[in-house]
Amino acid sequence: MSPDSDRSFRLEEVYEPVVAASVRIRHRLGTLLADAEVAAQVIQDALLVVEELVANVIDHARTPFRLTVQCGGATLRIQVRDRDRAPARIAALNPVAARGRGLRLVAGIADNWGCEESEDGKTVWAVLAI
Repeated sequence: MSPDSDRSFRLEEVYEPVVAASVRIRHRLGTLLADAEVAAQVIQDALLVVEELVANVIDHARTPFRLTVQCGGATLRIQVRDRDRAPARIAALNPVAARGRGLRLVAGIADNWGCEESEDGKTVWAVLAI
């Protein structure tokens, strides 16, 4: 998407914490980003980020979650809100572990990311430049 493009969108949906949700989200978001003419590399990065954030909800929070994606101007913001109050933190690197690298990946791909905690859960977000 060129910086002066007026194409933008906001996606906001609630999902149950099941693996099938990740597949639906990847397909829907990939289509929306392609329609918005976002560069292929940014689409791939965004799909990886959303997959990792959703996987964390499915694996750890195990609560329904709200996915919000905002695309506009020069940024893409992806956020996942769940009902688990445990903060999202980058785990210590264990090179032999089969899992546990999700937020490290998000931090490496995104231009910025964070976790906002509240009394009824948390929102983990990432911003990518487009």
